[in-house]
Amino acid sequence: MNGTILNLVMATLSIGLVIVISKKNKLSYKSDLGLVFPDWKNMAFWISLFVLLIVLEGYVYKWFGDGITESWAGKYTMPQQILRGIGIVILAPISEELIFRGLLYWRIKNTQLKYIGAIIIPAILFSVLHIQYSEFLTLGIIFVDGIFYGLARHFSRSVILTMLLHALSNLGAVLERVF
Repeated sequence: MNGTILNLVMATLSIGLVIVISKKNKLSYKSDLGLVFPDWKNMAFWISLFVLLIVLEGYVYKWFGDGITESWAGKYTMPQQILRGIGIVILAPISEELIFRGLLYWRIKNTQLKYIGAIIIPAILFSVLHIQYSEFLTLGIIFVDGIFYGLARHFSRSVILTMLLHALSNLGAVLERVF
């Protein structure tokens, strides 16, 4: 339970840190961080592409992965599972996307690395953040997801879209462990 609480606290503190850094640097939540809703056509396009990516990744896992998904049954109580689910499906996507496709994206795109660096470097760091999934295949897929989120952020100009995509991905992971 301590790990669950720690993850919830860290995600919440990360969101607060992004707010503090944004205010200190006088960033626009809309134009700099991308806190805008994409139009429905754009959102439908990116969600459709993401569903295709998830299906493809599922086949890759099936062919090359170990096929073992840790069940939460018996390991965590129902309240613990609910708290873990909230942290994984809601808080992690918000905090991670604000950091990687919000602050880092904004900072890197304003350097010589431009948009390419602003997509690739956060994807690498996003993968490193998930090092607890030590299987190389899993880290590779997380990197691909990070690239996808970066592309979605760049073309939609919306970090809210990447939060939604990330939440959908994490929801699938939680459901695999619960059912």
